[in-house]
Amino acid sequence: MYTRFVISLTPIGGNLSVRRLLLALLLLAVVADVGAALQVEVEGVDEPLLGNVLALLTLQRERETKGLGEAHVRRYFQRAPEEIRTALEPYGYYAVQVESRLEQKGEDWLAWFRIEPGDPVRYRAVNVTLSGAGEQDAVLKQAIAGFPLQPGQIAVHGDYEAAKARLQKTAIEQGYLDALYQHHELRIDPAAGYAEVQLLLDSGAQYRFGEVTFPPGKLSEQLLRRYVTIKPDQPYSYRPLLELQRALEDSDYFARVEVVSMRDQAQDAVIPVQVDLEAHKRNKYSAGLGFGTDTGLRGLLGWENRRVNRHGHRMGASLRGSEIGSELEAHYSLPLANPRSDRLEFTAASVSEDTDTSDSTLHKLAIGRLVARGRWRETLSLSYEREDYTVGLTDESTSLLIPGISYSQVRADNRLVANRGWRVQFDLRGAAEQLLSDTSFVQSELRGKWIHRLGTNGRVITRAEAGTTWVDAADLLPVSVRFFAGGDQSVRGYDYQELGPRDDSGNVVGGRHLVFGSLEYEHRIKGNWGLAAFVDSGNAFNSFSEGLETGAGIGLRWKSPIGMVRVDIAAAVSQDNAVRLHFTLGPDL
Repeated sequence: MYTRFVISLTPIGGNLSVRRLLLALLLLAVVADVGAALQVEVEGVDEPLLGNVLALLTLQRERETKGLGEAHVRRYFQRAPEEIRTALEPYGYYAVQVESRLEQKGEDWLAWFRIEPGDPVRYRAVNVTLSGAGEQDAVLKQAIAGFPLQPGQIAVHGDYEAAKARLQKTAIEQGYLDALYQHHELRIDPAAGYAEVQLLLDSGAQYRFGEVTFPPGKLSEQLLRRYVTIKPDQPYSYRPLLELQRALEDSDYFARVEVVSMRDQAQDAVIPVQVDLEAHKRNKYSAGLGFGTDTGLRGLLGWENRRVNRHGHRMGASLRGSEIGSELEAHYSLPLANPRSDRLEFTAASVSEDTDTSDSTLHKLAIGRLVARGRWRETLSLSYEREDYTVGLTDESTSLLIPGISYSQVRADNRLVANRGWRVQFDLRGAAEQLLSDTSFVQSELRGKWIHRLGTNGRVITRAEAGTTWVDAADLLPVSVRFFAGGDQSVRGYDYQELGPRDDSGNVVGGRHLVFGSLEYEHRIKGNWGLAAFVDSGNAFNSFSEGLETGAGIGLRWKSPIGMVRVDIAAAVSQDNAVRLHFTLGPDL
């Protein structure tokens, strides 16, 4: 059903004025078809069957078309039963009954269908066989034994294609690069209600890895070969090639990495591999600026020599400064047996911090070994630290030889702004007076953060931290080993390091133990902007019988290219403190 406008025009030089011509053009521009409204209702099936039915129904696809007239609606309605049967066949239903009704109310239409799928066709036999060199391959035999299609299952076309492709992929991953089906058939008898699968996979020859070669370059071949996990005569697979490519890219030695399979040069089914490399520039420089209410304005200058020598040694230095302190650090590292995950690192650092709570200067020499243990990152360290500090009424100098061990793991879909992810770290360290130390202590600390998406626009963020120190007296510990609470990364609503045991003059001096927990909900409002509400609770103390302090508040969030910008307004719940502003910027995990 539509309305048609016909407009006759005369030349501009005739009796038609420019104004009337413009009016005529306007009428042409607003010509519109007045079409029927069509509603389609389908009953009797659920997803995924319903989705496929609606996708194949011409009535459903054309219901929004302008100028949809009665002739179109009736023609599409007549096609619908056959389209519904076609849509359900891939899901194993071949005895489909369709009840339909077409109603007209004025210029609007209702097309109604009730579907009775009937009994599905099921597999009566599934026969999968191998030929070629892989006929006795243990992995392929296991894949056939576990073939996902079994007698009695509904004959779903998509499952058949997926199972067939998966078996061929398994063969290719085992080095049978020429694996092809000599026979593949899904035979369906709708009248009898059964289906049969007949597959014959010819594996062809099994290809194996040959020599991996590197071009002459600025790093020794001995180091490069420690990145290679491919073993001689190993069955050829694309996965080890991708792993080698990723490992060399992650090393940060190279600007370009290309791992090339030389299949055209294969002899006796042995494929050589060539690695082409382009080295990074030797020196890398970095700089940055930031701001936080704990630290005020802060900045970073850094330099790293990526390639001190052909053995892959590195060295670098960094200077960090803020309104409450500075840190000058230099390091030298060298790769170990597995350069992808293991390295030895030497560090020298000088750290100073001057806050409302304490004033300290720490000089440190350290050696550490970083090792990957599966998904865990293990760090073994030994550091010698000299610290001059003032806290409360105490002005001291302390020397400590501190061995330590740390385990950490991070899992996230995006470490900058995560929808799902978590981070956990455990540290254990200590010192003994018998080993070049002024005091003896053992300290452990556990920190974690968990982020989970809630609904479409929400995130739940939890943080927790617990630490304890075994020492004869807390005042024997230097400031860097004591626990404090309060601030942007702790209990919001309190100043930086405002919470902790106090001396007789009321000065916060830090404690032996720490407990902290936080629960936060973020909700995206529009675009990259969102709001948050949170509650934090924790304290530093010398006795676990002492109470916790709590802060709560609301915040504004903005998702920036370098992480989430967080502006929080928080108030101390358990004390009569003023409302405080907290500002932080950085990645979630």
